[in-house]
Parts: sequence; structure tokens; C-alpha cells
Amino acid sequence: MSGVVVKNMSFKLGQTLTITGIPNSEATHFVINVGNSEDDLALHMNPRFDAHGDTRAVVCNSYHGGKWCEEHREGGFPFNQGEEFKVRNYTVRGCVCVHRSICVHFQFNPC
Repeated sequence: MSGVVVKNMSFKLGQTLTITGIPNSEATHFVINVGNSEDDLALHMNPRFDAHGDTRAVVCNSYHGGKWCEEHREGGFPFNQGEEFKVRNYTVRGCVCVHRSICVHFQFNPC
């Protein structure tokens, strides 16, 4: 899998993981993966500017045991090509917050 991959990290209740980045000015999408390995992802986050049939959509999922779990999409798209973003994962709430403008409520459970 391509994109940002955070692996071999243990999260405890109350901890926050913050990822800051800048999408390429010509990017059609980008990916953030958080999990134990490429085969065990608690969070697969795929903001899509114009890719895979979606325009300005944030798609979240998990990947366990060689299969994708249920895909989650919620409104809002705070990303801009060539501009800095921050993604915050609040483990106490089980959600991912982006720029305080959207929160994706997402269960990090195996399929």
C-alpha cells in the first residue's frame, strides 16, 4: 500500500495521534494508513480530490485478515491540494478529526 503508513505503535485510551502533511498540488487523492502492518490497518483514510469516481470525499475503512471492512463516508472535505492539513486521531472517542471542521466517527474494530 502506498501513502503514509504508521505501524508498530500501541495506542492507549486518551492518547492522540496527530499527522500533519501537505498534499501535492496535482494530487488526485492521498492515503493515511495506521495499523500494525500493511495487512492489519486499524485506519485507512483516503481523502479524494477527484479519484475512484469520487470528488472531494473522505473515505475511511479498516483492513483485517486480507479483507476490507465496512467503508465509512461523512460530509465535509477540509483538504486542499498544496495546503497543510492536520489529522487527529482521538483514541478515547474512536474518531478521526480533521481541522476541527469534520469528525469521522469510526470504529477501529476488526471486520
